[in-house]
Amino acid sequence: MRRVSWFLLMAFVLSATNVLADYEKLTKKNYEKSGNEKVVVIYGVNWGRKWGCAGFENAQLQSLTFSRIDAGSNSFDGETIALKTPSILFVDDVFNSHAIIVDPGEYALIGFDIKAAKSVRDVGHFIAKSKDLFKDGKAVAGTFTANAGEVVYIGEFGLDCVTNEPIPWRYYIEKADFDHFISGFKEEYKFMADKQVVYRLFQTDKIGTAP
Repeated sequence: MRRVSWFLLMAFVLSATNVLADYEKLTKKNYEKSGNEKVVVIYGVNWGRKWGCAGFENAQLQSLTFSRIDAGSNSFDGETIALKTPSILFVDDVFNSHAIIVDPGEYALIGFDIKAAKSVRDVGHFIAKSKDLFKDGKAVAGTFTANAGEVVYIGEFGLDCVTNEPIPWRYYIEKADFDHFISGFKEEYKFMADKQVVYRLFQTDKIGTAP
C-alpha cells in the first residue's frame, strides 16, 4: 500500500506553485472574499528527483494539470489547475502541502510531464495530454470532487517507480494520522480553525489505491 506519513507533510507552503487565474492561494483575505461560493483544496506534491526510478538514473515530476468537467456535456469547461515544479534543480525529494481556492466541481487529471534521465546526456520526457487522459467523456487517470463551501483534502502526488516507466501516483495520509495533519494545517492557517476538513481522495484505479 503506497502512502505517506503525516510528519513529512507538516510544512505547508503558503503560495501554490504557478498560480493561474482559475485558482488562488489560500489566504485569509482570499478566503473571506470567496465566501461559500468556492472550495479550499488541500493537497501535497513531491517535485524532487527520484534516483534509480523504473530503470532510469533519475526521474522527476515536472507538472500536473487538472481541468473541471462540465456535468452536462462531459467536456472541459475551461477551469484549469496547472501545477508546475518551482525549480528543476533546487527541489527536495519530500512532499510539501499546499492549500488553494478553486471553483466547485469535478476535476480530472488531464496532463502530466515527467522528466526521465538515463544519464546526464540522455534525458527525455514522459508526457500525457488530455487526448491521452480523457477519452469518450471519461477521465482515464481519475478525478476529484469538491462542493461549494467545502474544505477538501485530496491526497499527495508524486512518482511511482515500480512499473516499467515512471508514472504519477496519488499517495495519501493514513486516516489515523489525518487529525494530526489537519492540526498542523489549522496552526498555519489560524482563520480556518473552526472549519471541518473533508477527507476525499482523488479517485483513481490507475495511479493510486484506496486507503
